[in-house]
Amino acid sequence: MKFKKFIEVIQKNHKICLLSSGREEEILDVRMLDPQAERLSPDTLYFSYDTQAGILPANCVLIAEDPAAPMSAASPEGNLAVISPSSFGAVFNEAQDLLRSNSQDGFYHYLMETADRVRSVDTLIDIASQSFGASLILIDRNFRILSHSTQIPVTDHLWIRNIQRGYCDYEFIMEVRKLKAVQMADSSPNPIEVTCTSSPYRKLASRVICRDTWIGSLILIEGDDSYRAAHSDMLRTLSGVLGYSILRDSPEFLFRMDEYHDFLNNLLIGAPFDSQPAAWRKLPFPGKMQLAFFQASRNPSLFPGESVLASRLSHICPSGHIIATRSHATLIAGASDLSDINAYLSLFPEETAVQAGISRPFSDIRSLQDARREAEDALQTGIRLHPDRRAFSFEDYSTFVLLQNAKNHDDIRRYLHPAIAILQHYDAENDTHLLETLRIFLRNNANIKDTSEALYLHRNSVAYRLRKIEELTGLRPEDGETAFRLRLSFAILQAL
Repeated sequence: MKFKKFIEVIQKNHKICLLSSGREEEILDVRMLDPQAERLSPDTLYFSYDTQAGILPANCVLIAEDPAAPMSAASPEGNLAVISPSSFGAVFNEAQDLLRSNSQDGFYHYLMETADRVRSVDTLIDIASQSFGASLILIDRNFRILSHSTQIPVTDHLWIRNIQRGYCDYEFIMEVRKLKAVQMADSSPNPIEVTCTSSPYRKLASRVICRDTWIGSLILIEGDDSYRAAHSDMLRTLSGVLGYSILRDSPEFLFRMDEYHDFLNNLLIGAPFDSQPAAWRKLPFPGKMQLAFFQASRNPSLFPGESVLASRLSHICPSGHIIATRSHATLIAGASDLSDINAYLSLFPEETAVQAGISRPFSDIRSLQDARREAEDALQTGIRLHPDRRAFSFEDYSTFVLLQNAKNHDDIRRYLHPAIAILQHYDAENDTHLLETLRIFLRNNANIKDTSEALYLHRNSVAYRLRKIEELTGLRPEDGETAFRLRLSFAILQAL
């Protein structure tokens, strides 16, 4: 809304004298003038007592008894009006209400036009995040991730992890539910602050209502700049438009888990087993199970829904249990049923490039959360080390997972065998490949013939390199304890 329009509306209820209106900028904020401010914004309407008036802002309402008094300070191009001190409170409040109403109407129409144009909840959230200048996350009522902004990516470390997994764990959910603001919240979409002690970023959350039903929450996470008061109204407006967009473009978001899937989901996120309904605790599971965690690395919008996956799975593993989010799926099955992981990967469209992590075998359903962590860790570590592969077993990658976790808490370079640094330095100085020769030699169980074939070298050349390694370091790689320490060192190098 422009200055002249502000004055026209306010004049309907209050006496206000328009002195000049030469500028046409849209007004985006209403404030009291700070006489100490170094910089005045041209898109802000300032209220000021005439005793403060020096060089006036571009848009100004002066509080003065005599309308003629401030004319000497007014710029010919500036926008200036005068009100009496007795009218100040009412006029200032009305100006703020006008701005808020006008901004929300404009933002609402902008979002609706965007929703109709893009026909995608993900794209709508991405575009809206740029209006906020902050990241947005959409979760369902079970704290599973439905969508999140990528143009302004999430930087909160807790929510980065939640997005990677596709869900929030039980401890995190319980901490959020203990927040006083959450416990006192009503059923409306009015935003509430949900900042917890585990994260340095402030957050606002607004319920998303669809067909008079609460389906989830939209979370705004502040970025480098703190969110403004206007963001609360904007978030409520976006939540309403999301309800419309979900109903039309993503009705799968309306799916509510039944008691069976709710039971599985609760165990997967770490809820105490004894807190679950007694009937479901008696659900039969194989005596020896494994868990596979599937993740789409491309085109998550094409990831099949839970009902589709369950139907496809029944032909391969009738006794399997599956629970899915938009881009992730978890399968619990007998260990023998998971022997051919490629059969399960074929359940997903090729264009989604799904990869899988597989846990170790376990026999107690109470170990379900640990099994999923193993599968997730195997998947994330395996993708980093061997991105061209599609399946990663925790048994194959457990050492690297251990080292990755140690890396997050310690400088694991100090656990390298001293010979590693010696050979690295020698290779760099002499353009040799002694360290790689040692690695291949250990990988081939200290067999010179197999090592020479792997390196495409004559056996005598390999033997010469091994003698040189022993001469430089005093190593005897054939020794079991030495070989173990060296293998661990090479694993550390890969984890770095």
